[in-house]
Amino acid sequence: MTDRLTILTDSYLDHIRIAVEANDRGAPFRDFIDNWHAFRCEHDHHRSSGNRPKWFNNPNAAKRRAMLESLDFRSVGAVAIMAHAQNAPDEYRLKYAARDKTVRLIVDHAVPIAVMVDMLFQPGANLTRDGIREHLIKWYHLGLLTHEENTRLNAAGLKSKMPANWNYLDVFARYHSVGIDAA
Repeated sequence: MTDRLTILTDSYLDHIRIAVEANDRGAPFRDFIDNWHAFRCEHDHHRSSGNRPKWFNNPNAAKRRAMLESLDFRSVGAVAIMAHAQNAPDEYRLKYAARDKTVRLIVDHAVPIAVMVDMLFQPGANLTRDGIREHLIKWYHLGLLTHEENTRLNAAGLKSKMPANWNYLDVFARYHSVGIDAA
């Protein structure tokens, strides 16, 4: 990581600390946390050529394969869509261009940002740079889901929550609770 990226990474940790210490629950934590990840990531998939954060809400499985393969969790269904994009590129391209939901992929925070942030507002949370960094390294994991799987999560009330019986060990508990398996 370059000195510039290290400085930017640390600056977002400072933004998070300042917002929590000021009890500013309305701060743009998603931007702070996603940008922290983009700048600290060893892959440049989440940065532009100018090293600015880059995100993909509906990633193209043909064009963004390396980025998608770098994610922490890929569902069986998502991997099938990636295989379809590789094995039948013309058919995939047409479906993708038509916004066909059967080929739509979702990049998801395995532990929702709101849950990670709520933990930082708890008494005793370590709000030093190192403490926040450790917290985010432990809880920040990205999953790749199909549109249908994401719909299942939302229908189960898990869009921005963890399951009620979550044990704070399984970062992929949301997926497991609705039957989404890793490839």
